[in-house]
Amino acid sequence: MPSKKAISKSSPSSLWGGCKPLSRRVYLFPLCCLVLGIGLVGCNHSDFLGLGSFNWGNMGGNPTKISDIPQNPNVDTLVYLQGQVTNRAPLLSSGAYQLKDTTGTIWVFTNQTLPNVGDQVSIKGKVQFQSIPIGMQELGEVYVQQKQLLNRKASQPEQPRKDEG
Repeated sequence: MPSKKAISKSSPSSLWGGCKPLSRRVYLFPLCCLVLGIGLVGCNHSDFLGLGSFNWGNMGGNPTKISDIPQNPNVDTLVYLQGQVTNRAPLLSSGAYQLKDTTGTIWVFTNQTLPNVGDQVSIKGKVQFQSIPIGMQELGEVYVQQKQLLNRKASQPEQPRKDEG
C-alpha cells in the first residue's frame, strides 16, 4: 500500500504517463464549433440542413408540369413549379394566386407577399387537396401550398404609346 506521502505527490499528469494537462481551449473549441453550427442551421428557413435553399429553377432541374400534378385527394407531395401569375386573390392573413404554365393552371396559396399578375415565378410547394362534398358528388380541388418562392421576375409595365399624327 502506498504511503500518504506518495499519494499526495502523484498528480493526474503523472498517472497518465507524464502528459501535460489539457488547456481550456481544447475543451472550448469543439463546444464553440457546435454552438456556431447549431446557430447557423437554426437561422436557416429552409428544409433539413439547408438543402432546400437551393434555387431549383436556376440549377438546370426540370420543374413539374402543372398537368403532371396528380388530381386525387391522397396527394401530399413536394413539387417545383414555374410559370406566370394570371390571377390574384388577397385573403385576410394570406393570399392565393393562379399560376399558369404551358400545360395548365393551378391555384397557389401563400402566407407571403402575393406576386403581381404577369410576374414569372419559380416556387417550391406542397400539393394539397381541399374536399368539397356536394350531395353525392366530390367537387374538391387540388392546389399548391407555397413553401418557398425561389425566383420572381416582375412583369414589364406597359409602355405608353406615342400618338402618331
